[in-house]
Formats: sequence, C-alpha cells, structure tokens
Amino acid sequence: MQNLELYIHIPFCEKKCKYCDFVSFHATHDVVNNYIEKLLTEIESKSFLANNFKISSIYIGGGTPSFIEAKYIRFILESIYKSYNVNEDAEISIEVNPNSATMDKLKTYYDSGINRLSIGLQSANDDELKTLGRIHNYSDFLNAYNVAIHLGIKNINVDLINGIPGQSPESYRKTLKQVLMLNVKHISIYNLIIENGTAFKTMLDNNEIQLPLESDLLLMDKITKDLTSYYRLNRYEISNFAKSGFECRHNLGYWSDVPYIGFGLNSASYIDSKRYKNKTKINDYLSLDYKSYMLNKKIDEYYDEIAQVSINSHINEYMMLGFRKISGINTDDFYNTFNKKFEDLFGTALKIYQGMGLIRRVENNYFLTDEGLDVSNKILSDLLINE
Repeated sequence: MQNLELYIHIPFCEKKCKYCDFVSFHATHDVVNNYIEKLLTEIESKSFLANNFKISSIYIGGGTPSFIEAKYIRFILESIYKSYNVNEDAEISIEVNPNSATMDKLKTYYDSGINRLSIGLQSANDDELKTLGRIHNYSDFLNAYNVAIHLGIKNINVDLINGIPGQSPESYRKTLKQVLMLNVKHISIYNLIIENGTAFKTMLDNNEIQLPLESDLLLMDKITKDLTSYYRLNRYEISNFAKSGFECRHNLGYWSDVPYIGFGLNSASYIDSKRYKNKTKINDYLSLDYKSYMLNKKIDEYYDEIAQVSINSHINEYMMLGFRKISGINTDDFYNTFNKKFEDLFGTALKIYQGMGLIRRVENNYFLTDEGLDVSNKILSDLLINE
C-alpha cells in the first residue's frame, strides 16, 4: 500500500509572535472545545479517502498545539488510530512552545504515541526572544527539553531563526552552539522573512526595527555550516540538519511527493492529483457538517480552494521541493512519476549549471552543490516549465 501523511492544524496560541503570518490566534475554552469536536468529526468523516493507503507519519502543528489541554491531543490521536491504518513505526510529531510544554502535557503526548517533538526555541538569547514576541525564555526551553528526554522522547527537533532584528553573528553563534551542545538529534534553521500582515512588517515600514546586514547573514550561514558539521549533524535539506537516522520523515515525504491529508483550519491536502485548502475563517469551519461529507456531492462547500494539479504544475512542484533536499532528484523516480526522462526536459540547463559547479550528478541523482544552494531560487527559475 502507498504511504499517506496526515497533518492536523491547531490554530491557537497564547500570543501571536511578531513575525508570524500563519493562521493562528488566541481563543476561549469554548472555541477550542468546539474546534476539537469539529476536528474529530472531520478526521472520522474523511477516513474513506485513506482506504488504499497506510499512514506513515502524523504531524500536529500550529499555532501552538501545546497551548490547548493535552487531553485534546489524546482525543485526536485516538480518532486517527480508530479510523486509519497507521504503520506501527509511524513518525508522530507535535510542535510545542517551551512555555506550555509542561511535564503533564509531555507525558500525555508520550503515552498517546507521540515519538517526536519539535520545540520552537528560535533563539537562546532572551533579549532576541523578546524582540520576536516569544513568551518563553531559554530556561523554559531547557526545562522542556530535559523533561522530554527524561520521559523517553529522544527524537527532538529544535527550531531556530537567524536574521533577527538586532542579532549579530556572534550572538547567533552562541545560540547555535548552546543548542548543539545538548546533543540534539535534529535542528531546523530558518532565515527570518518579513511577511505582509505581520507586526514586524509594520515595524519595519516605520523604521522601528533594523535587520542584520547581508554580510552578517552570509556569516551566519557559514557559522551554521561549520558548527553543524563539527557536531556531526548532516544537512539533508536547505534548512534542516539531523543526526543519521533522525531526519524528519514527515517533511521528507512532503518534499518527495508523498500524498497527504490536512485536517483543521486552513490546512491543505494533496491526494489523487488534487489540492484542497480547508476553510480559513474559524466560523466558516465550525459551521461545516462533516457527518455528511462522504455523501455530499457539493464537495466544494467544504473548502476555500480545490485545484486539479496539471502535469506541468506537478513537475514544477516536484522540482522545487526535490531540489530542496541535499540528495536532490533521482532520475528513475522522476521517470516513474511522470513517464518522462529528466534530461529530455532539463538537459540544457543542467549542463550549464553543472559546468558552473552549481549542480552535480552522482549516479542517477542530480543535486545542488553548496554554492548552488546559495542561489537555488535563480537555478530553479531556469528549471521550471512554463504553464
């Protein structure tokens, strides 16, 4: 049976961070309770979509899943196990904020089958955390991390951000070194991007914050490469580093064209060559009658968007996601997916970038070199098919 991934969106947060453009917000207990009830109904009602699949990974993201009561997470997983064919060795992840990842919650997660945590640290510098609008400090993170290890959750990711307003290469080096010295198994490092609609965008427009210089960002990237290599974390995707065997299977599936179903507000699904986007407004989502989902012919009423993925769109997405992986794109996999030869479509551009040292080929895999990763957007623009 083919693998299928599940994503569950918990849109609630105690406080929205200044850089966040995700669908997330604070909510009352009643709203949270109503949301979980609707979410459980959606999970059960869509189970027929997975009849011919086995669940290889489950990812609970947000928002801040650890903001809500732990019993809700247990209810979600019980519903999934009841209605879906979950692999015995499935990777089951949850995102947590250090401020709300209490011992009781982490124990409930572990007892419910969760075997991977993603802790949103972002920085080990408390002043930088305040700049980001985070509600925790570094001490909160250490406590959550140590409790998780004590409980037996050893597969832990730590999220970091570089390019924070006021951040220097030296303060970033200190953050990264402090985290790596904990012997973490996985680390995700994201360059701060100022998105429209965020508090940071308003502050930047009003000259209330100043971003690090481009030269500082380049130095931070070098620090990342040097320190992760020293602590023996392998870079397996542009922003992700892991000890051998601890690569995030959920994300690898997403980057490798594995289908997925998303549950909850604003979540996305990709199955049977179609993309679906759930309702974005909470009241619209709560008003849906999922009990009749399977029988309802007006399926578009349940989504904000439904799109048939064209062959060219599929190839373009495959290219963009595939070249994010350090292993790149396998030509046999490409042919098996599209019944087209990789070199027939992209041979000219591949030769040019191979000659420039930006793309390499080893056996049947094409991948970006370190220099190629630094200019990946330019390379990919030449490796996409016009719609």
